[in-house]
Amino acid sequence: MLDILYVVDEVRRSDGGIQLPPEAPTEVPPWAEPLSPDEQRRVQTRLFRLTLNPPDPQPQDAAAVQLDSDKTPPPSPSPCATDGTRLNYSRLATGADNDEIRILRLLPGKGAEPLRCELIHVPLASPGEYDAVSYRWGPPTPEHTLHCNGFSVSVMSNLAEALRAFRLPGSPRLLWVDALCINQEDLSEKGHQVPLMGRIYRGASAVRIWLGNDTPSQPITEALDILRNVYRLCVRFGWDLNFAFILLFDDRLRKESGLPDLADNAWRSVKYLIQMPWFSRSWIIQEVVLSREAYLHSSSTSLPWIEFCIGFLALIPDMLAMRVDMIPNLTACAQVFELILSYHKARAASTSLNILAFLENHRVAQATEPRDKIYAFLGIHDELAGDRAHGILPNYLSPVREVYIDAAMRIIQHANSLDVLGMAGHRDNAIDKLPSWVPDWSTSDLTSALSYKTIDGAYLYNFNAAGNTPAISCPAIFQGDLIQLNGFCFDQAVTVGDVAELLLRKESTAVSIAAVIPQTAALLLSWLRQSGSLEHGRKYPDGQDMLEAFIKTIFLDDIPDDMTMKGATAIRLLFFPSQFIKQQWIGREKITVIGKLGFLCGGALLRLLGPGGLQWLAKTAKKIEDKRPVSFRSGIRYASQFDNADKTEHAQGRQAGFVRLRSLYRRLFVTKGGYMGLGPPQMQSEDQVFLVRGSRTPLVFRHGKLGRYELVGDCYVGGIMQGEAFDEEKCEPFMVV
Repeated sequence: MLDILYVVDEVRRSDGGIQLPPEAPTEVPPWAEPLSPDEQRRVQTRLFRLTLNPPDPQPQDAAAVQLDSDKTPPPSPSPCATDGTRLNYSRLATGADNDEIRILRLLPGKGAEPLRCELIHVPLASPGEYDAVSYRWGPPTPEHTLHCNGFSVSVMSNLAEALRAFRLPGSPRLLWVDALCINQEDLSEKGHQVPLMGRIYRGASAVRIWLGNDTPSQPITEALDILRNVYRLCVRFGWDLNFAFILLFDDRLRKESGLPDLADNAWRSVKYLIQMPWFSRSWIIQEVVLSREAYLHSSSTSLPWIEFCIGFLALIPDMLAMRVDMIPNLTACAQVFELILSYHKARAASTSLNILAFLENHRVAQATEPRDKIYAFLGIHDELAGDRAHGILPNYLSPVREVYIDAAMRIIQHANSLDVLGMAGHRDNAIDKLPSWVPDWSTSDLTSALSYKTIDGAYLYNFNAAGNTPAISCPAIFQGDLIQLNGFCFDQAVTVGDVAELLLRKESTAVSIAAVIPQTAALLLSWLRQSGSLEHGRKYPDGQDMLEAFIKTIFLDDIPDDMTMKGATAIRLLFFPSQFIKQQWIGREKITVIGKLGFLCGGALLRLLGPGGLQWLAKTAKKIEDKRPVSFRSGIRYASQFDNADKTEHAQGRQAGFVRLRSLYRRLFVTKGGYMGLGPPQMQSEDQVFLVRGSRTPLVFRHGKLGRYELVGDCYVGGIMQGEAFDEEKCEPFMVV
C-alpha cells in the first residue's frame, strides 16, 4: 500500500494525466505574506472541539457499505436477468478486422416512464459516437424492468437509475453498457468481448460514471461540490493550498469559495463518497484510465474526473491533520489513491506499462468474478502498451486455480523476473490448493511487495539483493504446479516479532485514531528489545551502529542518513538517561532542557509500561472509541508553519511520519547471523532466508516434505539489499510447491 503523501507529491511533480490548466495559478495567495504576531497568537489559541469518528448515518441498503479488506463481494447473478422471457442475443461477428460490438440505443423518455431501448450491432473499427456507462454496484436482486428489442428484462436498480439519469427527453442516446451489450451468460462471447473492452472505453466520446442518488447516508452532491470548489481554488492559487489559513483566518475567502467551516460535518461527505462501492470495483480502473473524458454523476450534479483528482489531492494532506474523522477506511483509501496514480501515469507512459504492476497496485479492488481480478486489467495494458506480449488471454471456462497459475507463469516468463513471488506466499488463500508461489489475486492484501512497481515500470524501492548476476532467459523452470528456482540459504530466522497491525474500529476498516500512538509505541518497543538495539554499544554485523541499523530497517532504508541519526538520537535519549548530558546545549542542533526532560519522562513511562502495558492502553482506547465518539480539543497546524520552512526537511518529516505504512503487516525478525529484517506476517522462527537468482529481494521459505520448499513471502534484510551477500557459486536448484 502506497504512502498517501508519496502519491500527492508524485502527481504534483511529474508530467501525466493530472495537470492544472496552463494559466494556473492566476492569483497570489493571501497566505504568501508572513503572519503578524497578533495573527500568530490567534491561530495558536483558536481551538475547535472536534468529535472524532462520530457514528456514520445508517445506509439504506447493503450496497452502501464498503466491503472489509479481507472479504470478497457476495456472489450475485448477472447484472441483467430475464423476466419470463429471455433476451435474444444475435451472434456478433468476430475477426481481426471485423469485430463487432453491441451499442444500446436508449429511447427518449423522462421521469417514471418505462425504460425502452434497442441493441444494435456496430463494427468496432468505426462504431460512431457513443458514451460508455460506468456504474456502482447495487443489491444483487433485479428489481426494475426495461423493454429491450421487444423483450421485458429485469435489471439491477443501480443500472436502472443510471439509464434514467442519462436518458434524453426528446432524442435517443447511444450508450455502451457492459451488462446489456455483452451476453453475460455466453462465456465464449464474454471471453472474446472482454479483451476488446479497452478499445471500447477508449473509443467512447465520454465515460459517464453513475454514483447514485443522494441519500442521508450518501451526500454525493455535497462531496462533489466541495471537491469542485477546492479545484477552483487550485486554479486560482496553485497546488499548495493552505487550508489552515483559509479555514482559520480568511472567512471571506472560505465563504466566497463555497467551503464549509472547519467544524462542519459536511467535510465528512468526501469520506462517504470515496467509500462508495463504485470506487472498489476492479473494472473501473480500465473504464477511467482509458477514457477520453470522464464525469462523475449524481442525481443533481456532475463533476469532471480531472477536477475530482485535483480537488482530492489538494484537500487530503491538510485535512489529515485537521479533520482526521474524514479519513476513509484503509481499503477505500488505498484504492482511490492507486486509481488516481494509475490515471496520471498511464496517460504519460506507453510501452513501459507493466501488467504485474496493475495487478499489484489494485490488489484491494473487488470483483464478483475472481478471474476478473486479472482480466479486468488486460485491456488497459494491451491498449496503452500496444501488445499482448504477456500472453494472458481471458478464458472463463478454465478453473480459477488454473487461471492464476497460468498468469503467474506467463508473467515470470515475459518479465524474466521473479517480482511476482513477492505478492505470493504461504497464506490463507481463498482458492483451494493454490501453489505457494502463485498470488491469490481473489484476496485483498494490504502488504505491499518490496518489488513494488508503479504502472510505468518504475520501482518504488531500489533493491538488488541478487546483485548483478548474468542475464538469463528465465529465472525459473516450471514442472506442472511446481517451480524450480536457483539460489541458496543465506541465513535462518531465530526470533520473529509481532505483526505491525493496525487496530481497526468495530465493524469497520477505519483506523482507530485513539489507539494509533500507544499501539505504535508498543510495537517499536517490542521490536527494539527483540532486536537487541537497546543494548549499549552493540554493533550490527556490517559494523554500523545497531540503533541506526534498526531505524533503517523499519524504514526499508528509504530515508536520508541524517534522519537515521536523528532517530537514533531520540531513542538514546528515551532509553539511556546518560545521554542527557552528552547532547548539545548550544548551536543549531541543540535540544532544549524542556525537550530533554520530556525525553526522560517519556523513556521512564515506556520502561514502566513496557510493550504489554502499551498494548493494553491501545486496546482500551479502541474499546472506548468503539462505544462512543472521542472528543478532545485539537490544536490546528497554523498557516505560517509552511511559509519559510525548508521544503526538503518538511518532506523528510512527512516521510518519517509514515513508518507504519512501510512496515504494515510485516514482522521484524532476527537471524542466526545477527541480521535484522522485515518479513511477511506468516513468518515463523526457523524459516529460511534465501537469495535467489532473478529476485530483487530475499525470499523466505519453509522447508516442506520431500526436500521441497513452501514460499512464505519476500523480506527486507538490512545490509544485503544491494547484493553484498550474494554468491553465484553457492547457487543450486531447489523446488517450490
